[in-house]
Amino acid sequence: MSSANRRPRFRLNTQVLVFALVLISIPWLSYRFVAETRVFMIEGQTQAQEQLARGIVTLFQGRDDLLAELPYLDSQQVVFSHPLTGQTKVDGYTNEWLDFQLFANHFGSGEGSEDGYSLLLGEKDDRIFGLVRIQDDKTVLRTKGTPKLDLSDHLRLTLPDRNGNERRLVMVATNAGAMEVWYVKEDWATPQYRSPSSSFIIKAVMRQLVDGYLVEFALPKYFLNQRQEFGLAVADVDSEDGTMRHLKTLVGADTTVESHFNLLAMRAPEAHKILSSLSRSDSQIVIYDNHLQVRASVGQVSPPQSEQIKPQDVFERIQSWLNQGLDWFIAIPAYLNPVQAASQERDLLNRALDKKFASGRWHKGPTEQVFAVAAPIADQEGELLGVVLIKQSTAQILGLQKQAMENIALLSLSTMLVILLVLLLFSWRQAMRIRRLGREAQQIVDPDGRLRTDRLHNETRAGDEIGDLARSFSGVVARLHEHQEFMSTMPRTLRHEVNNPLNATMTSLENLQMHGVAEGQQRYIDSAQRGLVKISAIVEKLADAANLEAALHEDELEPLNLLHLLQTYVHHQNPGTLGGLADVVFESDQQVIYVAGVDYRIEQLLDKLLDNARDFRADGSLITVRLYQQEYDCYLEVENNGLNIPLELIAGMFNSMVSARAAGAGHAHFGLGLYIVRLISQFHGGSVSAHNLSQPEGVMFRVRLPILLV
Repeated sequence: MSSANRRPRFRLNTQVLVFALVLISIPWLSYRFVAETRVFMIEGQTQAQEQLARGIVTLFQGRDDLLAELPYLDSQQVVFSHPLTGQTKVDGYTNEWLDFQLFANHFGSGEGSEDGYSLLLGEKDDRIFGLVRIQDDKTVLRTKGTPKLDLSDHLRLTLPDRNGNERRLVMVATNAGAMEVWYVKEDWATPQYRSPSSSFIIKAVMRQLVDGYLVEFALPKYFLNQRQEFGLAVADVDSEDGTMRHLKTLVGADTTVESHFNLLAMRAPEAHKILSSLSRSDSQIVIYDNHLQVRASVGQVSPPQSEQIKPQDVFERIQSWLNQGLDWFIAIPAYLNPVQAASQERDLLNRALDKKFASGRWHKGPTEQVFAVAAPIADQEGELLGVVLIKQSTAQILGLQKQAMENIALLSLSTMLVILLVLLLFSWRQAMRIRRLGREAQQIVDPDGRLRTDRLHNETRAGDEIGDLARSFSGVVARLHEHQEFMSTMPRTLRHEVNNPLNATMTSLENLQMHGVAEGQQRYIDSAQRGLVKISAIVEKLADAANLEAALHEDELEPLNLLHLLQTYVHHQNPGTLGGLADVVFESDQQVIYVAGVDYRIEQLLDKLLDNARDFRADGSLITVRLYQQEYDCYLEVENNGLNIPLELIAGMFNSMVSARAAGAGHAHFGLGLYIVRLISQFHGGSVSAHNLSQPEGVMFRVRLPILLV
């Protein structure tokens, strides 16, 4: 058959692999659907954000009164505050300040100097917060108990009250952590009171850095006057004797805090009111003037992070591992740090200052993307008034995607487990049915190859393919059983049918011989009689072999002295005439051996073995019959010298109709002798085996019989 006509074969492992790929494709297709949905939602969010920016530009177009409320004085610098959201703590860390790092005010001690500091101010509720980062190659802390406050690094804060009086505060640290805030006199060294201010009113914390230190403080809003003026200076004391090296201020290194104040710019109320109606939970809207100072801001890009709770039980741990796996699966590998994100935001604002509509996106974190739109705000004549910046996070979309992925993962995992469980149960049930059918098929045939029953019982009533197979096989067994029954009764029927004409023929020949025959014709009558005797013997042998199994079931086992039986049998086998030579010898070292048996069946067994030995022995050689006992069994061996049995015949030579004699032998042989030996051995609870011998060459048949314990 050519290879082109062969049908492709799909093995079981190939089918299982295809099925596994189909199962895996279900969650993969679901993920692709969720991913495409995320892209669609993000694009829709981007378009909505651009439309919102255009709407805000329309609201603020020509409203120069909203963006020019504060008096910009030549001698005063304006420091803008930023709205703080979420949980705000004075702890020396910058978590709540990350969105405002771009707008920090930077001050230095002079051109080329490495010293300097940056300032960020914020507001929440009724308090003002400040974050000061000082660059200092050597930080000098105050020794506790020192009467002077200007012998170590410290911060000076000047706050004019509503009556025109000045309040002077010094923030100084004796170690990293909480700082002391002292009211001081005009020399900035002598405390006004014996103890520092209560931390419930003014709180400050210092944290050391590699190149300096960081100070975070908070004070009430009512400390400011109507003009919201304040003064801040950083005192850097590095010499060993505690003398002041230089003073860094907001207005420059060549001035003092006492001569100038700075303005703290709060939010424009009207602009803030307009933006409040447009606020969203996942977006931030910031209005800048044309100097890129924040005038109004609402909302926040990312909601405050909730504290993670460690999983307690096994199911929570599994859910946590699943979430980590999903985070890794949908995570964005590269994202911008706060400094890089601030640079991207600054670029958008600069493009908006050029009266261009600018938009961009960047990854704020591994699972969060930020979209930003910057649009210019102009007056009626087209002059630039300010810039609106809208930042929106995809945290909500990604959260929905993550939730959808969790649901898909759990549903897919549960579905796959259920499907696999059902498949395992189904395959186990099918395998058990096939095994049960196979066991029954093996048991319907006895060791002799005969059918024990005429039908199968298992799975014949099933309505599936296995049931069809069982019914088909049961039909085959029924037909084989009918044929076996016919073959078993055929020898008896054949004997009956053949004996009638044989008897008539024998009688006719005898009558013919009695009436006399012509000279020379007697030899023909003798030849015909010998042929008829052979035919009768053949029929008798076939009938005896067929009836033997049924006859054995009618015999009863009795205690039998096997040693005495064999001695007597061998004695009668040798010629009794004078001068005759014995051809069978008996060997045994036992005194007595009892077995449960039937004497004439044992003799029948010996007849077959001796007939077989005589046919195959070497001329003039003896046949040895041997009997011995080992533990609970006795062994009867018949040994003759002659040719070995071909190896290919040894395994099946005890089956019926198997013979090693050459065709054309003098007597008719049908391979039934050794088959009868096996049946008689099994009837007595034993077995028979054949063995080739060497030195000299010969054959030995060994019959094992269980002894009878008396």
